[in-house]
Amino acid sequence: MRVLADTQIAPNTGFPMHGHRDFEIVTYVCEGTVAHEDTTGAKGVLRMGDVQAMTTGSGVMHSEANPGNDPTRVYQMWFHAEQAGLAPDYTDLTSPPAGAPGEFTIYASGAPDIKGLIGIRQDAAVMGASLQRGESILRDLAPGRRAYVLAVDGPLAVNDAGIPQRGGAEIQDEGRIRIAASETPSRVLLIDVAEKFRASAG
Repeated sequence: MRVLADTQIAPNTGFPMHGHRDFEIVTYVCEGTVAHEDTTGAKGVLRMGDVQAMTTGSGVMHSEANPGNDPTRVYQMWFHAEQAGLAPDYTDLTSPPAGAPGEFTIYASGAPDIKGLIGIRQDAAVMGASLQRGESILRDLAPGRRAYVLAVDGPLAVNDAGIPQRGGAEIQDEGRIRIAASETPSRVLLIDVAEKFRASAG
């Protein structure tokens, strides 16, 4: 993973047209609204809980803006594409379904053994869940992989180590991850990545 950003966009502002190349970019909307448009002619609106996966490939210009009157907050995760020069593409995942009790919803994945609702072109998976106070969730971590855990709304305990609201933890050399919301409800994002990613040739 090249970039992991927790970004706020003030009302009626945003990022004008700018370019990316050979990255897989996954965006999770924590709160607010994001209007996006790119040079392929695609455009759309993402709201709280929505996810976008973008293949920037051979190059794309795009913009992101908060058209509303309330602040917007997003997580963005950038992964090197497994292959250079792919055709630019994107998928918006609106109102993704909640997982079964005790299960993550796997929003986006390019990992061979992890099926996601949408695909990306790298050996990584982005998933999420909502925990009420006192609830916990388990995730097995296969050998050769590591995970990043993000506390979206409130503090969490990760294998009994605390992380604050909007904090995060990197997990490696652990076969199982237990995440608990002991104090307040919170959403959790988990990013499961191969320790040796598939690098592009370009």
